[in-house]
Amino acid sequence: MNILFVHEVDWLKKVVFDIHFLAEGLSLLGHRVYAVDYEDTWQRNGFSGLESLRTREIDGVSRAFSGASVCLRRPGFIKVPVLSRISAAFTHYLAIRETINEKKIDAIILYSVPTNGLQTIRLARKFNLPLVFRSIDILNMLVPNPVLRPLTRLLEKRVYSGVDAVLPNTPQYLNYVLSTGIDKSKVRYLPFPIDTDLFHPSVDSSEVRQKWGYKESDPVIVFIGTLFHFSGLDDFIRHFPQVLKEVPEAKLLIVGDGPQRPGLEQIITELGLESKVTITGFQPYQTMPQYINLAAICINTFTINEDTMDVFPAKMMQYAACGKPTVATALRGITTLLPEESGGVIYAETADEIIKKVISLLKSAEHRQRLGEAGLNRVRGKYSHKKISQELETILEGLIKEKRSDPRAKPA
Repeated sequence: MNILFVHEVDWLKKVVFDIHFLAEGLSLLGHRVYAVDYEDTWQRNGFSGLESLRTREIDGVSRAFSGASVCLRRPGFIKVPVLSRISAAFTHYLAIRETINEKKIDAIILYSVPTNGLQTIRLARKFNLPLVFRSIDILNMLVPNPVLRPLTRLLEKRVYSGVDAVLPNTPQYLNYVLSTGIDKSKVRYLPFPIDTDLFHPSVDSSEVRQKWGYKESDPVIVFIGTLFHFSGLDDFIRHFPQVLKEVPEAKLLIVGDGPQRPGLEQIITELGLESKVTITGFQPYQTMPQYINLAAICINTFTINEDTMDVFPAKMMQYAACGKPTVATALRGITTLLPEESGGVIYAETADEIIKKVISLLKSAEHRQRLGEAGLNRVRGKYSHKKISQELETILEGLIKEKRSDPRAKPA
């Protein structure tokens, strides 16, 4: 099959996530995979912002899996604030149409709504191609301006009703999609894929241990991810002296970067924790298993609120795939996939409760081992990227067959 993925973020700079796993997973199954993205981290190179309206093509892109290959097509747009997204709506339409024609696309997987969602639906109908929407977020909740959220929700409903299938990657997103009134027969749960070849307990962490000055005996607590203001790390760091009181040799390693970093560094300095808490900044994706396997315990401290309740951080699967016990806030998006204890996780509601459970785990090697093994077994059995890629392949093949056998539908 020739398969096209359509998104509205920067394919090359966005942290490796669901779209990279599925696209490259299909590539490894022998399919030709193309992607259209939006360079949302753009910077103007010239004076007018009109210098780069052509579509650029980057072949052989591989970010998640060694040996995979995705052909990335990047439409140009006017690099001027406000006009950037508006112009992209037109240039994306032309680039997607051109890709369908040139690359003989058989099926499309859509991840976006405002920038190119409706355009992709129109083109899929025009060329009689099956179109799948991959649901990995409650998109309207990600809109910073609350005034624009109702409009985004309306667009979501338009997109859901216009595609041939919606594939949520968590039970919570499945429930959300169904709540919009979409036909139940169009919705199918397809779990988040995890690379169990890359993330596993046998990864050697000696290089990163040496890089950051940790001893073999140091009990390291690891957080991995973008440092958003809802990370909960500010409260965790403020309570961290309680951990040190009970386990003086403990260390906290934060692997990531983001808007919250300056605030976290200020708290670390105020509390005199420079020798105990380290923020590494963003590190290469391929090194993530080394950092996770450095840990005695992993954490996810996201603040629980309306915006975060249904979020599912991919790192939770990566922690489990490395056999690491985890303490996390009880977000519905996590608890539905990784049950307490049997999913390798202990849940908490508050920062104070998280700290108490971290201390308890640090003091019990037996409990840590039991949790780690439970999480590892669950991930290997349910969420292997090879298994998920094959399921997606089967879904696409079925939709293509339906389209081609429908006598009412004729390609343009």
